[in-house]
Amino acid sequence: MSTKVCPNCNAEVPQIANLCKHCFHDFHVVAPKRKSPWWTLLFLGVGTSLVASMAFSYMYGQFRTQNISIDKETQSIVFTTKTPDNIDAQRVFWKDVTAVEYVRNTRPMAFMVYVVTTKGERHVYAGGNDPIDFKARELAELIGKPVVEIDEYDGPKIERRN
Repeated sequence: MSTKVCPNCNAEVPQIANLCKHCFHDFHVVAPKRKSPWWTLLFLGVGTSLVASMAFSYMYGQFRTQNISIDKETQSIVFTTKTPDNIDAQRVFWKDVTAVEYVRNTRPMAFMVYVVTTKGERHVYAGGNDPIDFKARELAELIGKPVVEIDEYDGPKIERRN
């Protein structure tokens, strides 16, 4: 008499048996094909790496500070950005500034003040969720440059020079 091996308990049973006599496995039920665990591990590894890199970049961005100082003696504004591994300082001379921009309805803050240079660079001078037009006017008066007011909403931009 020929025999077959039960896929459930590895016992030898007669070829004509419908059920295993040891574990009662039904031989007419097709066993589902198992997926390889390698794909699961691969997706788990890629997902973990992605989440870890996003968390690291978020945390790295949180330890960033910016200091702005006005040097009347050299007639310049110094923008200093500190990160955990670097300090970057940029000096903008008043003669290189074309205008001070006061921008409303921006993101991430509702109000921003920028220093615009002759090279077209825009440096963030101040920002906040409350109106800060006084800071823009104060800076523009100090360095002798005009204030350009810009309203950035979902429509066309409106510029007003003072």
